[in-house]
Amino acid sequence: MTDTLQSLIDPKAKLGRRVQIGHGARIYGSAHIGDDCQLGDHCIIGHPAGGRWSNQPVVLGSGATIRSHSVIYEGSEFGPKLETGHHVLIREGTIAGPNLRVGSFSDLEGDCTIGDFCRFHSYTHVGRGSRIGHFVWLYSLTTLTNDPLPPSDLVAAVVLEDGVVVCVGATLMPGTILRRGAYVSAQSTVSGEVPAGAVVSGPQGRIVSHVSFVMNLEHGIRHPWMGHFSSHYPEEAQPRLRQLREAILAGRDEFVRRHLHKEGAS
Repeated sequence: MTDTLQSLIDPKAKLGRRVQIGHGARIYGSAHIGDDCQLGDHCIIGHPAGGRWSNQPVVLGSGATIRSHSVIYEGSEFGPKLETGHHVLIREGTIAGPNLRVGSFSDLEGDCTIGDFCRFHSYTHVGRGSRIGHFVWLYSLTTLTNDPLPPSDLVAAVVLEDGVVVCVGATLMPGTILRRGAYVSAQSTVSGEVPAGAVVSGPQGRIVSHVSFVMNLEHGIRHPWMGHFSSHYPEEAQPRLRQLREAILAGRDEFVRRHLHKEGAS
């Protein structure tokens, strides 16, 4: 059901079946909206970007839920079941796989790629050009930067591989690379390349452990998180989660030999 009297929908926009559009929304002609999408009040889909993105389509896959006051620019493409919180900004050139969730008051600055089943909590900032793999978690108040000499026209984008977790309030400096399954502790600042499965912590982003040694003693569960949290993902994701967990664990002995014994970390 669409409030067409109070929403501005360009006749060139392509809307699928059973699309619901809230009060005061604006849908530009570049919008391609899949079946069963729900767009909240005062959303903007296909906001003009200009430059090389001008008039390029913005594609929302089926089953998207876009909550009120979200703004998604033209020149972007999302797989099925995109979900945003309130007041989310997604700039041009963002390409994302299925089931991306972006929390309220977050901004994705565009020209970035995001894999499947990623979870970004509220107030996250994803700098322009970021490259993010599958099953990545960004918790609240995390920042992915990209300018090594601000303000400048230089760009050194952050790269996050599959299964990475970045905890509350962490900052990833320009050019940071987090390899598969790396884990960034809360309030940490990280730069350079972090090896697969590493736990980094503190203002210098020091390697302190392998992720498989991180354990909650009260409940007896340990990382990698794919071993105890996979039920929160659909059935089609389960084989990929198992493979990812196995790959992270397979590299543990080599990681310990190269990084923990050498540096005396525990």
